[in-house]
Amino acid sequence: MKKIMKGIAALLVVLAVVAGGAWTLVRFGRPEALWTTSWSQIVTTPDDGSLLLAIITLVGWIAWGMAVASFAGECLAAVTGGRRRLRFPGWQVLAPASAILITAIIAMTAGNAVDVGATKTHAQPPLPPEPPQMTTVNAHDKQADEEQQSPVMATHLVQPGDDLWSLAERYYHDGTLWRQIAEANDSQLLISTDHLEPGMLLVIPDLGVLEDDQPGEHVVVGPGQTLSDLADEHLGDPGRWPEIAALNPQIIDPDLIHANDVLKLPASDADAWTAEPVVPQAEPELEWELCPIPADTDPGPSAAASTNRTPGPVSDHSHQRFVETNTVEINAAQTSPFVALGALVTSTLAAAFTAHRRRQRVKRPLSTVLPSLGSVARAAGIELAHLAEANPPAAKPDLTALPGQLIESADEPDDPEASPGMVPIHRDSTDTDPTDGATIMPLPEDPVGSATEIPLGTLADSAAREQLWCDVELEQVTWLRGPAAACQAMAAAMAVELSASPLSQVVVAGAEFAWLASIDEPHIESYPDSRSAVEWLDTLANQRAGNRGDEVSLMQLRDDPLRSEAWAPVVVILDEAPARMPRRLAGLGLSMVICCAETEPPEGSVVIQVDDGRAEYLPTGEQFRPYQVKPPVREALQELFEVATSTDYPLAPWWATYEPAGLPIVLPTIPRPESAKGGTMAVLPEHPVVRILGTIELVGARGAPPSRAIKQCIEYCAWLLEHPGGTSLSMSKDLMVAEPTRRSNMSRLRGWLGADANGAAYLPEAYSGHICLHPGITSDWEELQTLVSGGVNRVANASLVQALSLVRGEPLADAAPGQWYWAEQLRHDIAAMISDIAVVLSRRAMQAGDLDSAQWAIDQAVLAGADDELLAAARIRLAHLQGDDASADQLILQLTRSARSLGVDLEDETVALLQEVAEGRVRLRHA
Repeated sequence: MKKIMKGIAALLVVLAVVAGGAWTLVRFGRPEALWTTSWSQIVTTPDDGSLLLAIITLVGWIAWGMAVASFAGECLAAVTGGRRRLRFPGWQVLAPASAILITAIIAMTAGNAVDVGATKTHAQPPLPPEPPQMTTVNAHDKQADEEQQSPVMATHLVQPGDDLWSLAERYYHDGTLWRQIAEANDSQLLISTDHLEPGMLLVIPDLGVLEDDQPGEHVVVGPGQTLSDLADEHLGDPGRWPEIAALNPQIIDPDLIHANDVLKLPASDADAWTAEPVVPQAEPELEWELCPIPADTDPGPSAAASTNRTPGPVSDHSHQRFVETNTVEINAAQTSPFVALGALVTSTLAAAFTAHRRRQRVKRPLSTVLPSLGSVARAAGIELAHLAEANPPAAKPDLTALPGQLIESADEPDDPEASPGMVPIHRDSTDTDPTDGATIMPLPEDPVGSATEIPLGTLADSAAREQLWCDVELEQVTWLRGPAAACQAMAAAMAVELSASPLSQVVVAGAEFAWLASIDEPHIESYPDSRSAVEWLDTLANQRAGNRGDEVSLMQLRDDPLRSEAWAPVVVILDEAPARMPRRLAGLGLSMVICCAETEPPEGSVVIQVDDGRAEYLPTGEQFRPYQVKPPVREALQELFEVATSTDYPLAPWWATYEPAGLPIVLPTIPRPESAKGGTMAVLPEHPVVRILGTIELVGARGAPPSRAIKQCIEYCAWLLEHPGGTSLSMSKDLMVAEPTRRSNMSRLRGWLGADANGAAYLPEAYSGHICLHPGITSDWEELQTLVSGGVNRVANASLVQALSLVRGEPLADAAPGQWYWAEQLRHDIAAMISDIAVVLSRRAMQAGDLDSAQWAIDQAVLAGADDELLAAARIRLAHLQGDDASADQLILQLTRSARSLGVDLEDETVALLQEVAEGRVRLRHA
């Protein structure tokens, strides 16, 4: 009925304009004055009003004509499905209103629901009598079938909160292209484009849904089918539905797809592994794109459970390899280059980055801040931390249940009945006694090779993402054959994996591995070229062979605590084939990994055929997806670790560049504010406040708290405070969430914040594409910065006391793992500022003899988690002034132990303080 009433009203308006307008102009118009007036005397003769009425009549007829032409044009567009439209000068002015009226009339007369939004198709075609069956359309046959197929147009159903900028970011990855969508939908966006009505159907131009030449097919969705159904039918695995979703950005909700939608399918595994080898192309310039793997989203529509293969040894060949099930699955549809690293690589790199940042934090000088990451390194650090948290490395295969035995001859074949379940070992991994020719096979508890077991990748035919494990030391020579870039990317991943073990040493050679030096890992040593590395390895082999007794095994040497370091496993990784090979590796704990495209491998080496994203273990023919560190990732990691290992600390923005003069030294009595002991604010603030200097809170919100995802909503609010004017795309990247999750949480946050006293929303809609909070919203971190805006070393003591009173604990004290990755630099900055405030305030207090105030200032910094050397020195000095020698000695012991564990030296000023406190004087030094 509502549709009919709208249609009748629209029809009356059209009749009133067309018929009523013409009748009014004929009945009351006076156009005759235009041709009866003497134009030569128009300036000298007074007008009686007839000429003005004639001009108004002329303008009225022009407007009436434009209105009738606009109605006719919209009727033509509706009949032709948007392929034809009457255009004339000024048609855009009346087109929106005309489109609404004509659409309402057609909807009433046709009896079908018509979306006001379609520019290229104002009325949806009626559904066929019988549901169409699922059909497959091959992209390469599209041109031949063009004449029989109707054109495919991508559309978007407007949801609450949508705007043209965010739609352009979603479909084009560039919000500035919003005008393309606006121009394609000019008949329904009215005059303004800053608001989209939910339910409008917008045409998304130039998507090229069926116009790509990449491998894969397209399907037309049948009634009732889900993404899981399509993945099961066309890819053979319902769990691969995210791959389809990733290839079709028009899908907003994976649980909701419509019949007759045309979707692109990824190439099947069979196609991928039988395709011709890809000719390596030049690496593109680095354009870092974060592809989140959200941990807070549902597993997907009708996702079927994968069947895990039973982990265990592979015993159908003569090489010791293992297949391990990775219990944490990574979304196969992700295109992030970090996904190709593997869990062990990401966890190793994340741990190394965290350790370097801690050293920087401890050694940070007063008045400085930790070096900040660039955009590429920052994005890399966020994703590295996320993957390391979401995908911990799988444990190595357990071999303790496998029996070992003594084989009397190296040429004697294995007897499976004599030793059931035994995993055959590579013949070169055994120790041969030259006196009797006996070959000793290592026992299961033998540590030989255990430090060099690494996962090479995931099996190609495994839906459970089982890992292929290999012991590099037992293989002795592993030959990576294929395109140089692909081999070097896999070798780089192997180097990082091997460096995770403290019992092995990795030596890399070649310019392609120079970036590994930026990690500053003691287990990785770099040589400029293969020749020098092979010479070093040959010398080491000779030394080990000369010191290897015939009566002792390599296992026994490594069990000896005095000699284990000298006999630790050494793996040399070369970026090209060497001119010559070392004379001996067997029995010395030495092995090599060689990248080579053309040269034939030496006899007895293990060959792995490597390509971009795929590899084959030639001894068994097993195919797998190798872990690879590709050039874009190398560049990002190099920048990340160069910043993390830098000792060039920038000047902090909270520090004045000149020393103050005449500041009061005597501190006022310092109260014990309740806010410093936790709790919530007693008085509701005028506007909402985000509190992150301790537990995470949002106080002063005017709406009701959401039923779930409260901490995530606070994180979103904090991100918006730190990134005013940010976009939905940058927000999704930093927060590592999928777009549907971000939209849901933004809607919850908008309702929770509410509006101010004047009705202005605290989180307005992003009509321009840029998200901005209400200017009244603030945070305790911003208040802290305001209190010391004149410089920590310049402001009065009262301001420093008030600033430290805001501290309720460590910044983001109760942030859940997997969140706030984007705030890594923010946490460091907050802790550094609080530490500087405490150090300055405690020094002033100790100088004035107010030891209680100094103690309170230091306690606040400790509460905030500050652990730098400056604060530790202040605590030691205060304990000494208080006469508490026991506490001073304990603090000295903690500081020196921490320095040794981190591998850093104490500053000369700190060393002098420790000598003065512990020994009563500073030791004499040569001038």
